[in-house]
Amino acid sequence: MQSNTVSYAESTVAVSRERRANILNAWNHFIDGDEAAAKSHVSQHILNSWRRCRDVHNVDPTRPLTPVAGRPSSARYCGLFAHLGGITSAVVREVGDCVATVTDGHGQIIAAWSDDRLREDANNSNLEPQFCWAEATAGTNGMGMALVLNRIVAVRGPEHWRADMHEWNCLAAAVSDPVLGEAAAALNISSRSEETVLRLAHRLRDELAVVSRHLAAQAARDAATVKRACARAEHRRSGIVIGLDLGGAVVAGGQEVRRRSGGAVEVEALRSVARDGLAAVMAGSNWRTAFVPGPPLARPDEQFEVQLVEGPAGPAGWLVSRADHSVATSAHTASAAGAADRPGRVPAESERCVLLLDPGEIRFAEAQGHTVWLITDRGRLRARTRGIDNVERQLAEHGFLRVHRSFLVNPDRVRRIDQKGNGVIALSTDPCRSEDIPVARRSTLAVRRVLGLSSVSTHR
Repeated sequence: MQSNTVSYAESTVAVSRERRANILNAWNHFIDGDEAAAKSHVSQHILNSWRRCRDVHNVDPTRPLTPVAGRPSSARYCGLFAHLGGITSAVVREVGDCVATVTDGHGQIIAAWSDDRLREDANNSNLEPQFCWAEATAGTNGMGMALVLNRIVAVRGPEHWRADMHEWNCLAAAVSDPVLGEAAAALNISSRSEETVLRLAHRLRDELAVVSRHLAAQAARDAATVKRACARAEHRRSGIVIGLDLGGAVVAGGQEVRRRSGGAVEVEALRSVARDGLAAVMAGSNWRTAFVPGPPLARPDEQFEVQLVEGPAGPAGWLVSRADHSVATSAHTASAAGAADRPGRVPAESERCVLLLDPGEIRFAEAQGHTVWLITDRGRLRARTRGIDNVERQLAEHGFLRVHRSFLVNPDRVRRIDQKGNGVIALSTDPCRSEDIPVARRSTLAVRRVLGLSSVSTHR
């Protein structure tokens, strides 16, 4: 006798189809400006990403992805990329029916592997190295979401922001650099089968635990290299010598730092100069500088030198030592001394917590009534300080400019200037995409001067 009972597998497929239909319906309503359905059928982290894609990144959900030239990746991650490549290629070989990619911390695909049957589909879907899958460029997707949230993320079917990805299901995981505290890379598994990607979650978690231990061991080796360099420097010269990791945390000379700073080992001036140095080294500069950290670490006129410490795998950290000569007042040293006196963090509200942002993470700020939104490297966040005038006072000492009655911009993050005609310009902090940050006519001259464009005409 034949049973009329629906099997568990058939029931699961039916539920999955219904869920996907609901999400697709929510997506269609959302891009038309109606969020009601999305709030009922879409996870909060997906909904937040959709809002960023619409309100912050201005990603067109109907346009395909275009190639983007990637930023150079740090040489210290070469071993990490190779390790992740071994994991993803093994998944494709053993599981099949999927495409696997490895990206750097900016979302640029480093390498891709695919099942033979899916190679053409992967190329047509831009799952190849010339494309960047950061959320700001590609919209809601597995790789981009993993880098934003710094964890394992699944993005299924119409949860993707762009319509051309609605047939794909993606499982992605970010790998965090324990020294810099930010995502260094991500791996992603894409398949048209939702079951294929979801059953890989435990495997990826176990594999990435091994990768994290590898990075922690590398960080320990780099710290040991810096400590040895610090000990050698102490023998050669008198006075304070401090060893920093690449993120600016003190790994050697901490006792003297505590004595001078009243017990604090972490000094914001050190972290700031380390971040500036790492950016310069990444850009190919043979970087070495002098700065005035100021009280409590040093006297107001006491200058320190900063130089890179090289390890077997590339840059390992920094040596900070007192310069042998006194400082003449200059714009650079005054700026560095001022940086030491600035408040270290800007508070902003996330979903369920308060995030403390380094001002350099903030690209620009936009007022909507009394609420001010900070557009940052971590996404769109609400400032705890209300009112654009109050936020302007808070950020002015960090170099932010009021370019419009509703906008502040970090000039160090401006990457693009769009000419709108008749002398009107707009700014973008993304080099590949217009964000249309408006510049009021009365602010144009000051903005051009700060950006070093005083001699460049903005007229068409």
